[in-house]
Amino acid sequence: MSAKVPPEVTGVWRRELITAPGGYRDDSTRVFWVQADSWYGDIRLRIDIPRRAGATGFADFSDAELIELAKAQGFAGQLTVTPEMCAWRRDLDYQPPGPIPDEGTWRIEGDILIEGGIHAEYEEIWRLEPQSQGLRAAFGLGEAQGLLVIAGDHFLMMQARKAPLPAGDSLPALVESALAAGDRARAVALLDMPICYGRIGRDWRVVHSTLPWLEDRPLWARPPHFDSEAGQLLDGGPTPWTLLEVHDPDEELPGLFALATVAGSSL
Repeated sequence: MSAKVPPEVTGVWRRELITAPGGYRDDSTRVFWVQADSWYGDIRLRIDIPRRAGATGFADFSDAELIELAKAQGFAGQLTVTPEMCAWRRDLDYQPPGPIPDEGTWRIEGDILIEGGIHAEYEEIWRLEPQSQGLRAAFGLGEAQGLLVIAGDHFLMMQARKAPLPAGDSLPALVESALAAGDRARAVALLDMPICYGRIGRDWRVVHSTLPWLEDRPLWARPPHFDSEAGQLLDGGPTPWTLLEVHDPDEELPGLFALATVAGSSL
């Protein structure tokens, strides 16, 4: 398997449809896959994810809504590609690790990528998003503590929980169990994993997030500084983001962070 994916696989792919045997069909879940040269990030939110005007955190959501928030999906890591298959390594995952590897067949027809199941029978139809090619970059935070992937004018940032999830159970089941035991703090800790997808040219504004109160707000809590010589992105946190890979033919990367405006609070 190659270290870099084929250029035609890079960019941002929006899922239009998934089908599976038995009549399963989903064309409403919001799914975005941001792919750099090897690093990627993915977010999947149901259209009915709970949202509350003026919310600032989990305290503004009921127990039942916390369980609904737990149904989101998202993961990030490195993609490897052969002519026959794609394999998505999940260094970060919003849901507990599953029993089978994330691998699928692939073919591209114009701006459509068609993914087929290898370990399960399904088909996903992905469409390439406009303004998602050209610049590609990825930054890592610590030891698998976060990943920021950039493709064109799009970004996806994911940060890890403070403690890993146990294998096996789904996140909704874990959250429901914590709430049933009267441990709302535990339920909130299980959910506290921000994944944010958005657009750079709109002041790094978040479009979709696993933390709904972050949507339609700038990503950064303070203007970040990119040290191009050190290959580090400094956002005021205790650990810098380290540049993992970059494809920047027009030398756009340093100027991108000047577009950032300040959010009301930190991730």
